[in-house]
Amino acid sequence: MLSKMFKLFTYFSNPINLINMDRFEDLIKSIIIESRVEPVKIVKPIEQYTIDDEIKVVVGNRNGSLEYIVVEPEYDDEIIYAVSRIYAINPYCEDLVCIEKTIASSNDERLRQIFSKQPLNIAYYYKKVASGYGSLYPLVKDPYIEEIASSADDQYVSIIHRKYSWYGWMKTNIKVSEKGIDRIVLSLARKIGKHLSYTHPVAEGLTPEGLRISLTYGREVSRKGSSFVIRKKPISPWTITKLIDSGTLSALIASYLWLVMEFRGSILIVGGVSSGKTTLLQSLLTLIPPSRRVVSIEDTPELMGSTGYWDPLVERVVSVGEGVNIDMYSLLRFSLRRRADYLVVGEVRGVEARLLVQASRLGHGVLATLHAESASSALERLISPPISIPKKLLSNIWCIVVMENVHGIRRVKNVYEVGGDLKQYEIFRYSPTKGFMPKKPDDLVEKTVRLTSILEKEILIEELVSRTAFLEKLVSRGVFGIDSLSLELNNYYYEMLEGEVLQVEHTT
Repeated sequence: MLSKMFKLFTYFSNPINLINMDRFEDLIKSIIIESRVEPVKIVKPIEQYTIDDEIKVVVGNRNGSLEYIVVEPEYDDEIIYAVSRIYAINPYCEDLVCIEKTIASSNDERLRQIFSKQPLNIAYYYKKVASGYGSLYPLVKDPYIEEIASSADDQYVSIIHRKYSWYGWMKTNIKVSEKGIDRIVLSLARKIGKHLSYTHPVAEGLTPEGLRISLTYGREVSRKGSSFVIRKKPISPWTITKLIDSGTLSALIASYLWLVMEFRGSILIVGGVSSGKTTLLQSLLTLIPPSRRVVSIEDTPELMGSTGYWDPLVERVVSVGEGVNIDMYSLLRFSLRRRADYLVVGEVRGVEARLLVQASRLGHGVLATLHAESASSALERLISPPISIPKKLLSNIWCIVVMENVHGIRRVKNVYEVGGDLKQYEIFRYSPTKGFMPKKPDDLVEKTVRLTSILEKEILIEELVSRTAFLEKLVSRGVFGIDSLSLELNNYYYEMLEGEVLQVEHTT
């Protein structure tokens, strides 16, 4: 596939009128055939849906195992003719509208007639060729897929489906040979702008479409040969209202964390692999007051925005050529001079945690994730090498949120406040029989030390009641988009400010 895609680039280094269209058509045909999805008999379908009106997807049960089946549109010589002509005129279309305009600009009457008969099939194969993802294209387009993976020895590509994440990895009917995996891995390396070879057999990065990719090449580091793992982020960011609606946390927990953030406290989100740490972090960013500045720092960008003024920074790792590596520690030091109200670190791994603690002491709000199964193990990681934060400084962490993933259901398991002696005081917990506890703001106020040290109990109860009711109302109205939530937050803060101004005027 890579060599054939390279031939495409070679063709377009020459004027269009110099292209040998017969040979070009043969090249397009070979790419379509090589990337064709293997047809299989569908057994016990559980769910069916279509993507872009072009690709049919069936989730089936074969002998007790879930499988993900892609059914592609049929193709023939006329479709190959049309795709090659459209691609020769314009290889950069991303949607049907662009393809239609490209055809309208052509004098090829045969092309117009073919397109009028089967526009969706032609559009599908054009976009598949143009994408550079080859046989992975249907998986990249499916919004329900979270992760895509395969290796040279696996033969078949596997996926994790958002609606069936409780099941784990699901086999697809997309089969790729060992040489095909090599070509896909090299093509993906080009997309993330990284060098991959036997001397540099590992690479990771982000594609222009926002796919997070991890690659190995050959059998230098992977015993199963060349391999890839592709992580897809949601089309739209997770908002706090969407998480409340999905049962990840309660409106009262969200209100508590909202107040902690408003008072510039530090929140550490911990949990195991795929427990929803980054998702919760993303949702908390949608509660940032609209007039506040947020600086986020990540090794690979996954966060998708904030309701405040957002300043996203990303690590830079130079693998080939000139340049300077810029790690998270350097970015964090740099961000302290950018007048940030909130500092957000996608995942704490090393000494940058020390700067986060210092930032919290200086009055910045701090949000970060850490890989740890419990609050105790998180604190143990922070005081142990290579992070080595002195115990007396860890009291700057206001609260630790522990996430869990049980049979594909991600939720807040516990919330702890950290005392000066590193003792953890449980504020919230999830009970399989009772749900999130406590359920009443009055009971929560009796547990929190951080917030009662700032607000009187009566005022704190009023705030929690007001914010919980506000969030529950938004959930009931289906306000899940970041833009609509931002507008509601603006109104909320405006009414709050207006009330304070009226109170001051009345007092004076």
